[in-house]
Amino acid sequence: MVPLGNLQSIALFIALITQTAAMFTITAEPGTDMWRKPPSTDVFSAPTASEPEAVIHNALNKFVSATVSFKFTPEVQYDQAGIVLALRPRGAANATGIPPKWIKSGIEFYQGVPRMGTVGTDTWSDWSIAPVATESGSASSKGVSWTTVLVEKHVDELGDSLWVYQVNGEERLPLREINWPFGYGDEWELKVEAYAAKPGSGAPLEVEFKDFAVQWKD
Repeated sequence: MVPLGNLQSIALFIALITQTAAMFTITAEPGTDMWRKPPSTDVFSAPTASEPEAVIHNALNKFVSATVSFKFTPEVQYDQAGIVLALRPRGAANATGIPPKWIKSGIEFYQGVPRMGTVGTDTWSDWSIAPVATESGSASSKGVSWTTVLVEKHVDELGDSLWVYQVNGEERLPLREINWPFGYGDEWELKVEAYAAKPGSGAPLEVEFKDFAVQWKD
């Protein structure tokens, strides 16, 4: 029997998350999202989950990388899933409520096509999109096969940043470099989870996840 875990009730929805040791499923009800846009939109209602044994929160300066693979069939504009990194002041990694800063990356259904979407939310959310790479090229239909996203800390002669990639076989396809997370000193903590969201209407969105992993420095 698959254990039932993380039954969340948040305002407009109830999200059911089922887990096994290696794979888990997130079901997102309509009206769920992660998005911050002026003058007043500030939403962080999407259900999240992780593998039970994963260490998902730690000091930001200990972060090395995070990755997850996922699969779903989008039907409605903005159906989405992937990985989310929530940043909070030190001591508040397990706090409830909307994190002051966060990053999400994965697949988002936009203008009838699944696309790789990355959002960086420092003060407000900025969104970038790119084609989904597959073994046969770029995705052009609704069905999405297993897709892997990787977020990795990068250090060079200019400073520190996070790089976001789609991993397609042996290839890392760069999606975005995000610099601001390391611009606020060492007093921040990070929590990493998988997520699914359905900002629009229609049937709930079910997403399968596997190979969730987060790496931290000792």
